[in-house]
Amino acid sequence: MSGLSVIHAPARPVTLADRYELAEGRVLLSGVQALVRLLLDQHRADTRAGLRSATLVSGYQGSPLGGFDKEVARLGPLAAAHHLVHRPAVNEELGATAVWGSQLAGTLPRPRYDGVLGVWYGKSPGVDRSADAIRHGNLLGTDPRGGVLALVGDDPACKSSTVPGASEELLAALHVPVLAPGSVQEALDLGRHAIACSRVSGLWAALKVVTAVADASATAVVGLDRVQPRMPLLEWEGAPYVHRPTGHLLAPQSVELERTLTPRLELAKQYARLNGLNAVTHDAPGARLGVVVHGSARHELHAALTALGFGEAMPAPLRLLEVGMLFPLDDEAVRDFAAGLDEIVVVEEKGPFLERLVKEALYGGRATPPVIGKRDERGAPLLAAHGTLDADAIARALGARLLARAERDRAADTGRG
Repeated sequence: MSGLSVIHAPARPVTLADRYELAEGRVLLSGVQALVRLLLDQHRADTRAGLRSATLVSGYQGSPLGGFDKEVARLGPLAAAHHLVHRPAVNEELGATAVWGSQLAGTLPRPRYDGVLGVWYGKSPGVDRSADAIRHGNLLGTDPRGGVLALVGDDPACKSSTVPGASEELLAALHVPVLAPGSVQEALDLGRHAIACSRVSGLWAALKVVTAVADASATAVVGLDRVQPRMPLLEWEGAPYVHRPTGHLLAPQSVELERTLTPRLELAKQYARLNGLNAVTHDAPGARLGVVVHGSARHELHAALTALGFGEAMPAPLRLLEVGMLFPLDDEAVRDFAAGLDEIVVVEEKGPFLERLVKEALYGGRATPPVIGKRDERGAPLLAAHGTLDADAIARALGARLLARAERDRAADTGRG
């Protein structure tokens, strides 16, 4: 164009170090590398907030997180600069015990740090064998300036395990909040939320990382301001509840700690609500069918809807709730989502876990539409409870529901005519 010139900004050299060192922008990460980047970003956020924090990482290797310990070990001087200490354990329960102890650092005389973030890693069989250590550590609780993040590698397709992995049932029984990322970006973002949730609730928080997320590679947007946690306040027995572990785990202290699980789980639930971790991402006008989904099944669901012909030109005639925190499930969010619906389909691998929680949230409320998932309203199989869910299986199940609904609507219109 005459009289105009185009000015090109100088290209910034791209290096492999960007994945961990670039302050803001877009980087290429694997799912495992995103978990390592998460720990560095948390320390950077703490430093910016004026908090002197350190990180203790301990656990036991195993696919799909088999490369996590190696990535941490490769940090070298970067780990030292971020006060990150990695101590691989002989087994998962010893790692959990070490992480449990990290929350008592603030009780020591003249502590070097304001708080220590404890990070445990292991695959789903490691959760099984570490249940006692996790139960004790979670009951004792977390330091509000430290927190505990449990990185749980679930292998739902049994690609590298002797049994298929799904840890949310056991983690919920241990009163551990469970967050489920479905992508590399969500591993970064929900990981930051998990740490903040642990600090405010006094509970360990688990990040359920399935094989499809751990093994993925994708570009992700990084920067400390991507996640800005909003901390809930809960009045309990006349004062705002703040959990401070003391290290006493014998009766009567242990009985009192059990009693505090009530406000702590409520704080975790309120954290999810305040930070929009469970969000309605699609709501067609007049929608009567609701779909609830979490984790990597979200992407299979979107692929299924595309296969059914829905998209920008023809949006799907449904309301969609995407769940980031599985447990404790925000019952208010579920009840708001269900208002005006006459049927809800829960799409999840394994289970039914989320399906039961959705039913429990709606029971006795104003809106109680039928909730189906693994089986339909007649008890016939709908979505498999074994293996993994792919887009084809979801498309067949949802397509049948949508087709039946369209036929009922046409019959009703004919009757009125």
